[in-house]
Formats: sequence, C-alpha cells, structure tokens
Amino acid sequence: MDALFFIAIPTDPVLEESTHFHWVKHTDSKSSYGYDTLSDLKALCSESHFIAVVSGTKVFETQSELKIKNRKQLEQALRYDLEEQLATEVDDLHFAYQATADKTLEVSVINRQYLESILHFLLEHSITPQSLVSETSLLKQAPKTWLIIANEQQLLLKAEQNTYAIDSENLDLSLSCLKQDIPTSIPVYSTKKLSLTSNQTQFNYQIQPHCLTQLCQYYSSDTPVLNLLQGSFQVKTPKSWRLLIGSAIISLALLLAITAYQGYQSHLLQQQDSDLKQQINTLYKKTFPKARRIINPVSQMRTQLKQRQSTLGNQGDFIPLLAKVSRVLRKQAKLQLMSLDYQTNNLTIRLETDNLSQLEALKNTLNQNDLQVTLSDINKENNRVLAQLTIKGAI
Repeated sequence: MDALFFIAIPTDPVLEESTHFHWVKHTDSKSSYGYDTLSDLKALCSESHFIAVVSGTKVFETQSELKIKNRKQLEQALRYDLEEQLATEVDDLHFAYQATADKTLEVSVINRQYLESILHFLLEHSITPQSLVSETSLLKQAPKTWLIIANEQQLLLKAEQNTYAIDSENLDLSLSCLKQDIPTSIPVYSTKKLSLTSNQTQFNYQIQPHCLTQLCQYYSSDTPVLNLLQGSFQVKTPKSWRLLIGSAIISLALLLAITAYQGYQSHLLQQQDSDLKQQINTLYKKTFPKARRIINPVSQMRTQLKQRQSTLGNQGDFIPLLAKVSRVLRKQAKLQLMSLDYQTNNLTIRLETDNLSQLEALKNTLNQNDLQVTLSDINKENNRVLAQLTIKGAI
C-alpha cells in the first residue's frame, strides 16, 4: 500500500502561515504523527497520498433515495430534495455524494466558501490534497458498532450506522435523543480520562497518545470514504491528466486524419474536374476543328449544334443522325458507350456489351430505323465484347 498522509484541518475560521496542523502518516510498517505548520509538511505531502480531514462539525451528512443517472441533473435535484433539511441557502453549499450498498446516496454538504478557503490556503503552499474527507465519514468505517473518540471539547460518536460530532457537555442529551438501543458500555478513545457521565450507559476508556491516529486507521481503499472534492473541486490527479492528454491526442489525431482525408478527396475532385474539362475541350476541337477560341466549350457546343440543326436537315447530318441513334441506345440496359466521333456524315461509336448476340441485336435495331450500320474491330476481353459501329443515315 502507498503511504497515506493525513492532516486535520483546524476549525479556526482563518488559516494563517503560523497555523499548526495535526498530522498522521501511515505505511505498511508503522505510523507516525506530529503537529507542525504547513510549510514544514510539504515534503511529507508530496511523498504520500495526501488526505485532508475536516471537522465533522463543518459537514452535514444525510442520505437521499434519488435515482438519476445524469450527474448534472442529480446535483440539481439534490438541492431541492435536501432543501428542507438545510439551514443555509443551497447556493452557498457544495454537495458531494456516493452510492451505498443499498443503492441509496450518501450525501455530504459543506459550505462552499469554507471549502474554497481551505483549498486556496493549501494551493498557496503548493500542496494539493487527493481527497478531503470529514471526521465522521472516517469514523463510519470503524468495525465497532458503538464508539466514541474524544478530542479536547469535541466528541465523535458512532451509533451503529450513524456518526455525529457533538460537544462533550451534550453527550447525555444526544444519547437520549437516539432511537437505537444504547449498549451498557461504550468504548471511549481519548488522550486522557475524561469525566463523561450518562444515565443510559457506562464508558470504557482507552487512552491513546494521538486521537487522529486512531481515527485515520479506519481509512481503507476497499471501503471508500466519501470524498468532498467533487464537481468543480475535483482534483486532477496524474492519472486524470494522463487520460485528458491521451484523449486530446486521440482527438487531434482524428481531426488531422479527417482533414487529410478531406484534402485528399478535394484533390481527387479537382483532378477529375480538370480531366473532364480537358476531355470536353478535346471533344469540342475534334467536333469543330475550325474553332480557334475556346472559352466555354459546353455553351459553345450548344450554340454550334443549334446552328447546325437549323441549317442542316437531311438524314446524314449530325443532329438528325445522333437523335435517331440515341433513341435506340437509351433502350440498351447493358451497353457501355466508350467514345463517339462524327466525320463526313459518318457517326463512329466504340462501345462495350455483354455478348455478341446483343451487339447483333443492336445492329438490326439500328437498321430497322433507316440507318446503315457497319461492325468492325470486334474483340472479346474479360467476358465483355468490344466493337466499333460506323453508322450512316439512309440516303
């Protein structure tokens, strides 16, 4: 187990440079404790898993049966669910929670300004706690059902599943208010024998040199203590930073990959556009070899075709011939047109079909439409028939 380092946050309203802190360090082999200023504790804080322990009087602990999966919605609902139990405006409070074995929520509420002042003071000394827990949350982990830890004027009482921070003079009154059956004897851990009295039970004193040592020994990673550092106060541990950095690297890599892919696709589209423009220009020059200026070949070709259609009308001319051929070709489902050329009243088409019989059927259909068809350059490649058709209108 990694070394655990606990410091008890004093209940004084203002933390100063001269403030002393009780501390405990647990390792597998031994425990040590002391009472020093925060400046003297920097090395111990950096060497161990640092846990700050806040007084039980500063934290209100309760339970909620809300079952909401969304964290933001749950935090908002907790404010309304617990509002009647709280003596302070909910906007001034920080809510922390964790699920219990019986599927309810264990909730701790602390003054937000007080919590901020603690963290600000610690960060001023370049010390960041991995957890901040309450004394009463630690005491809940104690194996004994009933237990008292006495620290000067304050008592920490464990009564079965509940824990309380109370003043010594109010112990008998607090016991009388409990609804549980009180045992005949309750063990008390303290630095000295106290004059605790009660009409309901006896107290069995066990002297301890350091009460915080007794309390912190109940901390266990197997039964997690509720950590008050949640939400906006959540500490970014090295593991958390590694996850954040890893996620950022993955996101950046995905963004770069998408950008590169889009750039590649844009390059392909530009290349295809350039090739199509080149093919259009080549076709225009071949169709109208006398043309000298090509500005917009598509528009120019439409203009030239309209002019030819209006001035030429016999069947051997390009427009009527193309119109007859196109009416036949568009009905051929498995035919692929490779190229088209028109010279001296002859329309030459190179095409690809599934089989020779389909090619013969196409020729017969064209002949039936008063067109003279000549087949040439017939080849068969990869189960496809390549051929050239020379088509001339009837004279």
